[in-house]
Amino acid sequence: MGSVKRVLAALFGALLVTSAAREAHANGRFPATNALVVAPTDPTFLVLRATYGTLISRDAGKTWDWVCEESVGFRGIEDPPLAVTASKGIVGALFAGLTVSTDQGCSFSMVKGEADKRVMNDVVVPKSRPRDVLAIASSFASRDDAGANLYQSTLFASQDEGLAFRSVGKAIDPTILLETVEIAESDPKRVYLSGARERSGKREGVVLTSSDGGETFTEHVIPLVAEERAPYIGAVDPKNADRVYVRTGGSPELAKSRLLVSDDGAKTFREAWASEGPMTGLAISPDGAKVYAGSAKDGLVVAPSGTLVFEKRAQIYVQCIAVTETRVYLCSNELYGFVAGESADDGRTFTPMLRLSGLRGPLAC
Repeated sequence: MGSVKRVLAALFGALLVTSAAREAHANGRFPATNALVVAPTDPTFLVLRATYGTLISRDAGKTWDWVCEESVGFRGIEDPPLAVTASKGIVGALFAGLTVSTDQGCSFSMVKGEADKRVMNDVVVPKSRPRDVLAIASSFASRDDAGANLYQSTLFASQDEGLAFRSVGKAIDPTILLETVEIAESDPKRVYLSGARERSGKREGVVLTSSDGGETFTEHVIPLVAEERAPYIGAVDPKNADRVYVRTGGSPELAKSRLLVSDDGAKTFREAWASEGPMTGLAISPDGAKVYAGSAKDGLVVAPSGTLVFEKRAQIYVQCIAVTETRVYLCSNELYGFVAGESADDGRTFTPMLRLSGLRGPLAC
């Protein structure tokens, strides 16, 4: 988006809210925020995903600017996973491929080559190696003789902050529709994928574990309960590559989501917590000592990773959680006073960083 003069800021902010509402109406959704990413090398650079585009702050949430959906590379109903690299580049996983900004959101371009026009489901940048990017593509390919869906899935890797990607590893089981990818901070060779497959009319969750950087994977099945669609990897313990945190998800009418934890590299899982309705936030502290989870009904809950005994920390509408060494960030809604907020007391109280009326306007570059 081109630069704009900061004239009559209050009036322009009001016009922007109207514009955002029209965009949300066009894609059929109410304006909301649902993911927040902190730059791995600069905690003052924040990227906030919204139903009407992407919001960027360069001053730790004091001010926010808007990048419209079309500028990122998509339009309509899509919530692309986002990741931020060492130089504060932004990588997005779109239905149409991978999009990359090398200038902090001022411009985006689609990645060419093997990843071109592939349906991308997730992207991740390890904080300890912020020049590396992993992304997964997974989409319908055909049906087998019995009529079951088969998928084409590929793991892609970049070592130059998303400028170029290459496919990694052998062919992934075509019966699995992949959803998430995660990499261990303590072991760059440990990669996890999650997804689901249908067998004989029943759906089962799958976590794939790699110990060789994604060249080969070992499959582990997670039984799903009624209405659960798939397991989604929320985090890997930053100090223990074998500890994996997974949430289950499904439709918006899901009765509950389960938080599942593995201590043996996804071979086995145990249930640590269950939310009322879909779990909309899951994060782990940078030292691995605490786990944060939440939902619209449960608010924010926190547990020591050693005991996994959760306590309610704040009764607030949770739409996303991000945690740094000094802050807990939440996406919420206007009824609770903000669409993005921060806590300096480990989630007990929150200070608004953004309300819809606080958007400055299109990002100036």
